[in-house]
Amino acid sequence: MMKWKKFKRERISLNYTVMLLPHSQKKPIHFKTPVWTFGLIFLGILALSGTCLFFAGSRHQLKEVQWEKEQLEQEWVMLAVEKQMADEENESLRQAREQQEKELKELEERTRDTIRELEELVERESQIRQELGLDPSDSEDHAEDGESAGSEEADSVRTAETQAPLGAVSSISRTERTISFLAIQTELSSLQNSLSQMSGQYEGYLNTIEEKKEAEAAETARREAVRRTVVTSALQFVGNPYVYGGNDPHTGADCSGFTRYILSHYAGVYLNRTAASQSSQGRAVSVDEARPGDLVFYSSGSRVNHVAIYIGDGRVVHASNERTGITTSNMYYRTPTKIVNVLGD
Repeated sequence: MMKWKKFKRERISLNYTVMLLPHSQKKPIHFKTPVWTFGLIFLGILALSGTCLFFAGSRHQLKEVQWEKEQLEQEWVMLAVEKQMADEENESLRQAREQQEKELKELEERTRDTIRELEELVERESQIRQELGLDPSDSEDHAEDGESAGSEEADSVRTAETQAPLGAVSSISRTERTISFLAIQTELSSLQNSLSQMSGQYEGYLNTIEEKKEAEAAETARREAVRRTVVTSALQFVGNPYVYGGNDPHTGADCSGFTRYILSHYAGVYLNRTAASQSSQGRAVSVDEARPGDLVFYSSGSRVNHVAIYIGDGRVVHASNERTGITTSNMYYRTPTKIVNVLGD
């Protein structure tokens, strides 16, 4: 007990002398302070320094967060403008396609009308030839020689009329037959000219239809080439890393950043940033209608949280996770929630 009191008096209660040496020639000032007081002051200084450093760091982080927020807001505005432009372009393309389909239908209807008129003209020509007692195989020769033959017979009729008595019944009958023959011959010539014109018009319609079909076939081939480009371009990044929030598959991307990069760089299609917002774009299709280049969406509960690119044969390519990176998988490694055609064909 005595030793403890002695230790407490000599060690724990030991006082320190702080000497301040001013620049003057005066006697130094002596201060004495207990060790516990000095310890409290030292701890207070440490706490104050730590608090200052903490608030300084927090303020710096707050400024960075504020700057990132401003950048995101600017990017959001730009994306909204781009989306509006893309929607307007898609609407104009849709209207142009509808107009083209309408014109094609009108052209087909006019073609059917022309064919029907041609059939009627051919039938009428056949009837006229039957009335004349002509062989259908002689149509071309008859068309060339009809006018001269009619002229010769008309001359002979006029000669007979001058030589025969005024009341001769045979001469009158011949004259009536000649006039009837000339009228029928004129009608036949007119019908042949009309038939020739309609045939030329019909050929023009056929050529226009063929040109439109060729243009549609070329457009279909182009769209299929775009789909193949999307698939081959996406597959070249297989093995690259998954990076949450990443937008470039060269250095790392997440699922929606991967699809957004591929569709914008290799198909010229604008996509929103997240998988959930991408699922609201394009046209939903069934599993049987899915084609390479379509987007396949997956969800957890009611919220879409993953997206992949369909590459055909029941497989997809996607930025899966940090462990596997960008890889290919069976389309049904998870149950697909939605399949969307964003290429517009």
